[in-house]
Amino acid sequence: MTKFLSVLVAAGGGFGLSFLGLGTLWAGAAWHYQALMFFPFFVLAFALTRLGPSGDKLFLLVICGASPLGLLLTMFRDRNDSHLMPILMVCTWLFGVLSGHWLAGKLPRRGDDSA
Repeated sequence: MTKFLSVLVAAGGGFGLSFLGLGTLWAGAAWHYQALMFFPFFVLAFALTRLGPSGDKLFLLVICGASPLGLLLTMFRDRNDSHLMPILMVCTWLFGVLSGHWLAGKLPRRGDDSA
């Protein structure tokens, strides 16, 4: 995967997944279903770390792509008139990205005998 394509997929993927997360909120999905957005962010960060150019920190671009709508989501209020649940949802996105990057970094790459 070329560097330009990797950057485009990382930033666009982060924005697209955050748009999907905002859409689930808008559609009225329950909070515990919205927390499942952890897994798409995990898979995106894992794939970019494994398949992207070695040494690139593409997971940061996923976070940058998701941050505009993530910041907008944190301004919403839940039933108890607090911002706790939207903030927790955005934190699950962040945790998904960071854990996907961490796990992909721990697994040895194909053909890498140094691990």
